[in-house]
Amino acid sequence: MAALGLGFLVLVHEFGHYVTAKILGIRVEEFSIGFGRYLVKRRWGDTVYGISALPLGGYVRVTGMHREEFEARVKAAEEERSWTGKDMESRMTGQSAISDEEVARTPLERRYYARPVWQRIAFIISGVSMNVVAAFVFMFFVGLQGYSTPTTVVQQVSPGSAAAGAGMATGDKVVSLAGQPAKDWATVQQAIRDNPGATVPVVIERAGKTLQLQATIGRRADGTGLLGVSPQVREVQPGFVESFSFAGTQTARLFTLTFRGIGDMVSGKAPVTGSQGLSGPIGIVTISSEAVRGGFFLSLLAFISVQLAIINMLPLLPLDGGHVLFGIIEKISGRSVSLRTFERVSVVGVSLFLLLAIVATSNDIGRLFSGQTGL
Repeated sequence: MAALGLGFLVLVHEFGHYVTAKILGIRVEEFSIGFGRYLVKRRWGDTVYGISALPLGGYVRVTGMHREEFEARVKAAEEERSWTGKDMESRMTGQSAISDEEVARTPLERRYYARPVWQRIAFIISGVSMNVVAAFVFMFFVGLQGYSTPTTVVQQVSPGSAAAGAGMATGDKVVSLAGQPAKDWATVQQAIRDNPGATVPVVIERAGKTLQLQATIGRRADGTGLLGVSPQVREVQPGFVESFSFAGTQTARLFTLTFRGIGDMVSGKAPVTGSQGLSGPIGIVTISSEAVRGGFFLSLLAFISVQLAIINMLPLLPLDGGHVLFGIIEKISGRSVSLRTFERVSVVGVSLFLLLAIVATSNDIGRLFSGQTGL
């Protein structure tokens, strides 16, 4: 199920690139799910569609992604040999399924590098846009199904916890914590996380009276705050129209959570390594299995889709954000960036993500051996 979900998100992302290229009239040579050698492929029109051996992503290959690359293929066609591809992206996707001779005959207006910068950027960001749309659609269906939402009323107080020490009890309604108004349970949680080890005021309503307590927030293993309370939940069954509002709010919230998580890792507030650190494919499979059993698989897919969108827009090649950045640089400078520069910058980006993949996989294996299968 996890593999199918991730595969679908990749398909959605690449479909965004594909549709935009078709609309703009840019030639699409290939549409592949996965990398490496094709397991199955079929050509319709001037595009080859297929599923490849390594299910680690996918790609849409358009003609003339870089002028020098296109000119090299034209030269190879003239010399009756095959261009093997020297740039980083060609090494990842392999040799084109379309012959150099046919590519060389592609009209100028159908080549990617010859299109206006705004069209090239539109093509690049369309994949990310589709991930955002997918997240919205997933959350829309979550809304239609009905969902449970936490309130600011305390359901349970853990014995011996900071909340118990402060005198909090079941049925208390949190009005504010650490000076932060309790708009919803998420704001209460954030105030708790942000104040590990601090003694803060907790304003509650109990039996119609307002009380102010003092709580010394505990500290989790990851360094964030722990109060020791859980909220009451209420069941919500929104209608069709209300589900649109719910989807928009929740999708925006997923973006906020992701940016906050990245910020915490960069600042050192959240660990990168260890049981509380990054998760890789093993961790995703584990949490996906739990999500299916728990009935929140669509919400998880929405969260992953948002994360894919954000990661893809990082200004690093060969990610989408890197191509947008270089497109802007070319627009400002008035000249093309050399293929060699693309190659060198891509090496940095790929090396960074390989390092992160190693760290994430190491974390996953550590969780498995320690019995901590959750994320």
